[in-house]
Amino acid sequence: MKKKFYGALLLGSVLLTGGMVSCSDYDDDINSLNDRVAAVEETVKGLQEKINAGCVITSVDPTENGVKVTLSNGESFELLNGAPGAAATVEIGENGNWFINGKDTGKPSRGEKGEQGEPGDSGTAATGKYYKPGENGYWIEVTVGADGKETETETTISWTPEGTMTAVWDSENGKLLVSNVKGYNGILSISLTSELKSLVFQPEFYYQGIEAMEAKTFNYTEKGVKEVNADDDFTTDAPTELDGVAMTPGLVAKYHMNPSSANWKDIKSLSYISDDKNYTRAGGVVKANVFDWEGEEGILTVHSQLTDGTIKDIQNDGKVTVLALQANYSGSEKDTIITSDYAAVKATNYKDMVLANAALGQPVHTMHLYTNAQDAINNAASHEIVWNHEGLDVATLVQTHYDDSQNSHVAWDVTAADKTVEDYGFKYSFELVGYHKGNNRTSESAHAVMKGSLLKPCMPVDGKQPTWDAAEQNKAEKDREPLVRVILTDTVSNKIAAVGYVKFKIVGKATPTESEVILTPEFGFNYEYTVNCTETEKPLQIEWHDFEEDILAQLEKQGISKEDFHTNFELDGGNDDATQYDGKLATSMSTSKKGIVKQTITDTGAEETQIITWTLKNNEAYQLFKNNKSISVIVRYSKEIEPNVYQFVYVTLTWTPNPRNVQPAGTLENSDKIKNYWYAYNSATPGSGYSDIHANVETVGETNADDEFKSDILNTFDGNNVTVSGVNAVYTAFQDANLTKTFTFVDPQSTDMTPVKGNSGTMYDITVGDNGTTLYANVVNNPLVKQAVVKINGSILEYQGKDNETLYSFARDILNAADHAQFVANNEGKKTFTAQIQINAENCSYVPFELENNEFFAKFLRPITISDPHETNFVDATTGGAKADLKLTFVDWRDHNFDNASVTKGQNYYKYYDVESIAQNGDIMTDLNGTTGVFDRKLSDVTGKVKFTFTAPTKSEIQNGNGIVNHYFGTLNYENNGTTVGDFQIKVPFDVTYDWGTIQVYVICKISQTEAN
Repeated sequence: MKKKFYGALLLGSVLLTGGMVSCSDYDDDINSLNDRVAAVEETVKGLQEKINAGCVITSVDPTENGVKVTLSNGESFELLNGAPGAAATVEIGENGNWFINGKDTGKPSRGEKGEQGEPGDSGTAATGKYYKPGENGYWIEVTVGADGKETETETTISWTPEGTMTAVWDSENGKLLVSNVKGYNGILSISLTSELKSLVFQPEFYYQGIEAMEAKTFNYTEKGVKEVNADDDFTTDAPTELDGVAMTPGLVAKYHMNPSSANWKDIKSLSYISDDKNYTRAGGVVKANVFDWEGEEGILTVHSQLTDGTIKDIQNDGKVTVLALQANYSGSEKDTIITSDYAAVKATNYKDMVLANAALGQPVHTMHLYTNAQDAINNAASHEIVWNHEGLDVATLVQTHYDDSQNSHVAWDVTAADKTVEDYGFKYSFELVGYHKGNNRTSESAHAVMKGSLLKPCMPVDGKQPTWDAAEQNKAEKDREPLVRVILTDTVSNKIAAVGYVKFKIVGKATPTESEVILTPEFGFNYEYTVNCTETEKPLQIEWHDFEEDILAQLEKQGISKEDFHTNFELDGGNDDATQYDGKLATSMSTSKKGIVKQTITDTGAEETQIITWTLKNNEAYQLFKNNKSISVIVRYSKEIEPNVYQFVYVTLTWTPNPRNVQPAGTLENSDKIKNYWYAYNSATPGSGYSDIHANVETVGETNADDEFKSDILNTFDGNNVTVSGVNAVYTAFQDANLTKTFTFVDPQSTDMTPVKGNSGTMYDITVGDNGTTLYANVVNNPLVKQAVVKINGSILEYQGKDNETLYSFARDILNAADHAQFVANNEGKKTFTAQIQINAENCSYVPFELENNEFFAKFLRPITISDPHETNFVDATTGGAKADLKLTFVDWRDHNFDNASVTKGQNYYKYYDVESIAQNGDIMTDLNGTTGVFDRKLSDVTGKVKFTFTAPTKSEIQNGNGIVNHYFGTLNYENNGTTVGDFQIKVPFDVTYDWGTIQVYVICKISQTEAN
């Protein structure tokens, strides 16, 4: 359907233009659009399959082309931008609000239940509210009632700005929503969750080796309290003790969901299977009725009530009660029943619950809150609160203690704010208790307001406490001492379990007992950064009005005046080069510096204000930005309150460049190469491709040529210069004219270019050294002895070994292994030596320049090739003895025959290549008494009566002749044993030595049968 819809849209848009197009044009457009739709569908299918297999999304990031979705297994999927604007991401921040491109929208992503009304009330209660993105592109406002029921209302506010690709990572509701995807109409919805496959119990403890959960029974004496307010006098307020209560709220059990990305919201219902094991006494099996559950980060938390029978105890009953959780799960195809493993239930008793301070850090038994108002009033305040505090959460300051099942007095929760007690049917509440001090007619507690657990100092209005929203703050509140009553209520039985009182003192500023951090402002910069290989500096400056608003004004709220700051706070390290820190704690340490942070004073005309400037040099910034999207520095202002006690203001400066240009790149176009000099890979045809160049010795007869092996790579490029193109214009320092080009060898390890076989049959390992400019060879398995083979000097390839067998025997052996046209290994495994070369471009050495199409191969052509023309033959029993001059054919790397006057043009090739000796070296092989043409036996093994000897030529005879021939290669002498013989052949090895080494050539000689026999 989507494809048809797209097709209709496309056709309509074409018709509206009024243009005339052919049917084939329609087909091409529709096919192209269908291809894009199919590509999106394939991407989504692959992404969904990975999520269904248990992967979770770890990040959703904008890219140049759209957004990239990264999974927990490291794989990523890219959705392309179909809108003209830049991509945006919407995600849940650490504070629980929705953030668009890192900016807080103020819209919460999750809601809490409203406060439950008191028994007998109409049931009306405050409600929670949160937002979620709708699949039609608008925010959905969700209202949560006291009973947890949610009501959804669609707003008119769009989360997907027009003309912008927007991705919403909604992990709370299990959706990834993406608008304006190229090739997709509407908002693309991808499920972030997978189907539940199994449940595994997470034990609280082990009950005699069995995984177990705890059924807690809380024993307390019910408390009665009177209604209080902040204005009247309740100096003598104290709870009364009522009847004892034993409350078992039920079970709280946790289960690992498999996979962890399973959608717990698809669980339709939960129930427990219960049983008693190995017990024969009377008593019914306990039942556990599930009443609530929730999931987070792969853990399913289940709340249940216990009814009917009794929990068995191993020690007393010889039996244990066990439960297994059953989930009725709504899968994609059908509903499924999933059952967990069995877990034991252990009944435990807790008693003597009492409220306590959570922040004093003293032994547990000394931390209890006062149990009546009078004691709290008569003693010093437990906590201070600054007069202009916007809301101190008292829940973070209190906790509950009890005696556990081992009669140890311990803390139940860390603080009331963590809501641990709510899992067991309890809750905290907080209220101000009015009382009068001295002759004051206004209550101390009227100088504060509370909203839930938040306490805020304020000024009374006409001697009475104002409302939260109408509360105004003033330094005149200083020294007032409001009193808060904390109540722990058993919500299952609606009875009060514990009461405590906390007195606060309102102060002008908090009195530190140790060094403290009082402010941590952050300043961000998004100026562009482009690497440019210079020492140019980029100053990033906090403007005076930002300093005023984000530092001085915020300190004013804490009772620290601008004058106090200017006079008493000093920038650590000095104003010219401030110390930089590794964090924002009172204990943070100095760290290595990123640039220089300094402070100056600006005169606005009316007053002076500090200005902070952060300066980075371009090359230093590159080292920081090449692997980081942003960088930060932290500096600190310090004020000494008393010896070794400080107040700290940490200032964070963060540079997030947009854009961040740190990867200059270019390409080498094949059009920059002279086509006739280049070859396809392993091809001998010039102009067949741009993979290979052929390096050779100097040409005979050219000016000053003396058979050196030097080839200039630049000879193969247009204008004899490498030109880099395609560099983004923003990288002005990396345009072609500013780049230095160099040539280096590519490491041949793990390629078919090593090891290589030499002419002698020896195997050599090839490595790179000297910063990539030298190829070395060592005999395989003997890496300690290595010799240079070929070097790059600038753009010149220099093969090593001419006239120097001692230092370059490896290079000579490798060079002479194969004919100059033997690009693929022959049946002996020998081929023309090949090296891979890389062209590098840079401006400054510390900035890598990515260059495409910059690698090629150089083949080092053997200077000469010697072959057997099969003209060295004998006739047995020839009068005067059988002798034959050795016949050899010499050609050079151009296939020029040394004896062909039409190509040599008067040049003596033998002399130019310094052919200096020909020696018979090695066993003579024969087919005598065997298969014709098969030289598998030594002649000396077949018979000692048939002998061949060789008269070697002198160097002069080879190069200049001996009067009989122009070039004499020596003579073979044949001796028979006096017995007539039929036709046979011999294969004679010869070593021919010239200025680039030794070439082995085999000459096959035919011995014809004895004359007239």
